[in-house]
Amino acid sequence: MRPFPRITAIVFVLTAVPSLLQIAYPALETNLRRDPALIADGQLWRLATSSLVQDSGVPGTISNLLFLLVLGCLAERVVGPGRWVLFFLSGVALGQVGGLLFDTVGAGSSIGLCGLVGGMAVAAWRGRDPLPAAIGALYAFLLVGAAVDAVWSYAAAVAASGLIIALRHRVPRWAYPLVVGGVGIGLAVTADLHGPALLGGLVAGGLADAKAGAWSFSDTERSDTERQHPGAPEEVRADLDR
Repeated sequence: MRPFPRITAIVFVLTAVPSLLQIAYPALETNLRRDPALIADGQLWRLATSSLVQDSGVPGTISNLLFLLVLGCLAERVVGPGRWVLFFLSGVALGQVGGLLFDTVGAGSSIGLCGLVGGMAVAAWRGRDPLPAAIGALYAFLLVGAAVDAVWSYAAAVAASGLIIALRHRVPRWAYPLVVGGVGIGLAVTADLHGPALLGGLVAGGLADAKAGAWSFSDTERSDTERQHPGAPEEVRADLDR
């Protein structure tokens, strides 16, 4: 039985409660959102609270919460809670940096989701289940659709993503980070904070994979030495490895 995705559940509750409350109390979003001018005046807590409310109305709130629940659960089951947190926080951190650089007033959990999208794209490239990456591609394409803000752009995003999800096992694994990287760079060039957030997730995914690879290589070397010198103490085996 797969473990319950507790990190996703915790983050979902922490995000859903204030996000739904703001529908009845709109001032909540104003008081918690990212405002570069107020942050410069010392209200640094807005860098954290702005990810707990949404600035895109009821449709955007529902969309972000659904993606957080679905993509979050799938991602946590594929890569575990530790990497989940790394990817999500990387998106938040780089997204907030982008928001400050681009002087963007707003709020939303979308930058954290972008971190998951980037991280899972790398995970799929390195052999993990591609379903979270395919759903992440849908989210990335929808960000492009929102940037263009036309009916055809949303339709194209859904159509392209539908193909990727349906054919996810046939799509070359390198295509996932390539798509996310391309969208990230494009959005960053247009001063959209989701661009840096996507790129932050890619970087976090690469770092996590590199660290796991280093551990795997170290374990392989250790196992080889133990097989060659099974009775030798650890200190002697260390000398033999030099």
